[in-house]
Amino acid sequence: MTTYLKDYAHFTNTHDMDEAARRHVIENWNEMNDADRAVLDVIRRYSLKYGAAHLKHDTMADNIGKSNVTVRRAIRKLEKLGIIERIHYIRPVMNGLGANIYTILPFVDQSTLTRPATADKPCDSKDEDVIPAPEALSSKSKNIKTNTLTDTYPAESTPTPTTLFGRMKDLLSTTIGDSSLARQLFGIYRAQSLRMMKFSIHEHQGELFEQLAMQALHIAVLATKRKEIRNIAGYIDGVLRKLIDKALFEEVFMVYDVSMEGFLY
Repeated sequence: MTTYLKDYAHFTNTHDMDEAARRHVIENWNEMNDADRAVLDVIRRYSLKYGAAHLKHDTMADNIGKSNVTVRRAIRKLEKLGIIERIHYIRPVMNGLGANIYTILPFVDQSTLTRPATADKPCDSKDEDVIPAPEALSSKSKNIKTNTLTDTYPAESTPTPTTLFGRMKDLLSTTIGDSSLARQLFGIYRAQSLRMMKFSIHEHQGELFEQLAMQALHIAVLATKRKEIRNIAGYIDGVLRKLIDKALFEEVFMVYDVSMEGFLY
């Protein structure tokens, strides 16, 4: 069942979603290439039923006839341009790796946000009463109380961490209330990812390893709520190792395009 995708949709009907996608393309035409537009169209077509799409990179690559790397690059650009939103989806069991939820964002016309306000009626040429300029503040004005002024600016929201280490600290802090393990867990990720990225076939998989590290951390956090884990670092080390092995083996079978039996024998 894929009805859960409705929870991530930004539109209530396909007409509005299609119109937003069309206007995004027109507004960002010069910044986008053919692959970017093709990936956006795949996300749009898969979102027609529920307003969001749960897609693997391989599925999108097959649809547009491009490589997995091209799809990843296009997704990053579409996110940067504010056209789509990518939601990392974590399943209780370790399958469906690399499949994220994608939604098309509403189009915001930037020109209306910076357009200066204009007067409703043209100014008449009649002479108007001259309003005297305000007098300079005297020294007595220093005695005016300033604590009666009210700050009308909204409070600044806490920025979302952009680095993997920052996201790890944020997740640990908001779930188990202790972010002191973040440095140790980040070290586990570095050791395992660098070990694999020494090989040329995996040297461009940095984004994938970061996603798997966050998936391993999510799985460990969920596991701590179900049972007691004495060594969370050791638990994450084992989970991340399994996730990486599974993801990279799937990539190998896709590259060689043969069955498992044919690959082994």
